[in-house]
Amino acid sequence: MIQTLVVDVEHFVTYEYPKVVAAVGLITGNRQDAADAVQDAIVGYLASPPAHEISNLAAWITVVASNRLRDTQRSRAAEARALEKVGLADESVGDALTSLDIDVKRALGELPPKQREVCVLHYLLDQSIETIAEALGVSTGTIKTQLFRARQALATTLRKEDHRG
Repeated sequence: MIQTLVVDVEHFVTYEYPKVVAAVGLITGNRQDAADAVQDAIVGYLASPPAHEISNLAAWITVVASNRLRDTQRSRAAEARALEKVGLADESVGDALTSLDIDVKRALGELPPKQREVCVLHYLLDQSIETIAEALGVSTGTIKTQLFRARQALATTLRKEDHRG
């Protein structure tokens, strides 16, 4: 079992790691800490493998790393609010993914977090609806609905930003 986990992780790191780090950065809006979150998810996977078989390690790690990074961001935000109350400045977070058009980045950033996550998993990581549903623990219908709503919102936002008239 351990040998299989190591082989899976070696394949993941060799072929999918950069895309997953970029995806986590895009989902969370924090490219700066995405690599650490992905590495933590890999360590967690090796240290305590999930009880059920993972059919797509990249999707699983993307979801786990995104959730952990969001938890960290919430903690930092709470800390920043506390520091603000006592008069200390808080740090800004987030670094955009450089390979995407700035309007697309902005439009993705305006989506609700779950829609943004589903879009990144589906379109950036080329994950199937079934794989995303399994990784997030929801039905395929929920994923289809999230994608539909996200596409509508993105189309509306990008149309408004189209400066060609």
